[in-house]
Order: sequence, then structure tokens, then C-alpha cells
Amino acid sequence: MGNYSQISKGQWDSMAFRITSYIVSRKYLIAPICMIGIVMVAYGMMKDNSLIFIIGLLFVIAGYLLIRRRMKESIRNNP
Repeated sequence: MGNYSQISKGQWDSMAFRITSYIVSRKYLIAPICMIGIVMVAYGMMKDNSLIFIIGLLFVIAGYLLIRRRMKESIRNNP
């Protein structure tokens, strides 16, 4: 067995923060997340596929939260 390095909780939180801050700072990444979610929800409803439907809902919720975060930052910076 190889000696695998473990990622500490602090490193994981730092990586997650970098990824989310990168996505939030790029408008062109938020729109596809929402569109993918909408397509997955529609497909899941048409084909009675609950797993795809739920994953699509998660994408839509993630897109909504990212848009909401951008709006909050915009309002905070421009009173």
C-alpha cells in the first residue's frame, strides 16, 4: 500500500473557499450551472428519474445561492 497524503480540514476548507470564490467571481460559470440544473430537472420529470431530478434541483439551488451571494456583495459595495 502506498503512503497517501491526507488533506486536513483546514486545507479542505481553503480549497472549497477558493473554488466557490472563483465561481462567484465569474458570471459565465453561474449561468451554465443554472441551465444544467433546469435541463436535469425537466429530464427527470419527463422520464420519471428521481435521481436526475434531485441532482438537477441541487444544481438550481447552487446557482441561486451563487447569484444571491453576488447580489449581496454588490449591494454591500454600492450602498
